[in-house]
Amino acid sequence: MKRAKILFTTLLVVACTGFLQAQELNDAIEAYNLGATAAQEGNYVTAIEHLNRALDLGSALGEEGLSVVTDCKSLIPQLYLRQGKELAAGGQGPEALPFLDKAIETAYAYGLDGIPEEANDLKSKVFYIIANEAFGSKDFGAAIESFQKVLELDPSNGIAYLRLGQASANSGKEEEAIIALEKAAELGQGANANRLLASIYLKQAVAAQKGKEWEQVFDAAQKATIYADNVQSNKLLGLAAMELKRFPEALEAWEKVMNADPGAKDINTTYYRLAVVYEGLGNKANACSYYKKIQNDPNFKSIAEYKIKTELKCD
Repeated sequence: MKRAKILFTTLLVVACTGFLQAQELNDAIEAYNLGATAAQEGNYVTAIEHLNRALDLGSALGEEGLSVVTDCKSLIPQLYLRQGKELAAGGQGPEALPFLDKAIETAYAYGLDGIPEEANDLKSKVFYIIANEAFGSKDFGAAIESFQKVLELDPSNGIAYLRLGQASANSGKEEEAIIALEKAAELGQGANANRLLASIYLKQAVAAQKGKEWEQVFDAAQKATIYADNVQSNKLLGLAAMELKRFPEALEAWEKVMNADPGAKDINTTYYRLAVVYEGLGNKANACSYYKKIQNDPNFKSIAEYKIKTELKCD
């Protein structure tokens, strides 16, 4: 009789355990169904809450809950991604970012391919929009931060490097700007990047000229001419080269200035510079030729006549 009582008790425990497991499985399935229904209705936050509950219940059941767990893990990252997409499409980029991060996190945790790449691609676009808005508001510090995030996600984005260079230059961070712009040029943005690089080096040359730091003027102006061989850069290069008595470089620079606009209002100033350069090179004939061009200009008449008649004794 005692053995029968023990057997009955054991069967009762097994039955109760089985009943409880069945109930927990039903709860897990119900939570999953609620989540799936909410997802179909576009209520992703609620859907994810139900699915996370289903996932917890299913995980506690072991093999019994394996199918619920698998379905939840398949759906949860997708719902985070969908929510992020909808927010981004609605102009709520900053609000989309946490959902995209969760999509990436859960996809990696659950071993799902494709979702991290898609979410990161969308994140780079969101950060680009945020960066451009900050740039337009002249909040260059915030723009720099967001452009850097774009490039962490999309390191081949030449336009982002270009904009990062612009923002850095506008913030006075010239060395960082140069690095970004050189990278932009490598990635297909050569024309715009070179124009901005020339502008940075020209600005440096002008600043150095004010302090008569001619070596710095020469270096910066020379770099500026590499990226944009224009009149202003060549004038500064020519002046610095003359001060440093680097007459071959000075001659090349001033000839470019002259040839760029032979009818310029200040062409006689260029002729004077060329006369001085040729004199420095020991080329008397060409020096005389250029001094003669300006001997009737009131600004240069005295020096030209002195050079022609007294010092150089031009023919």
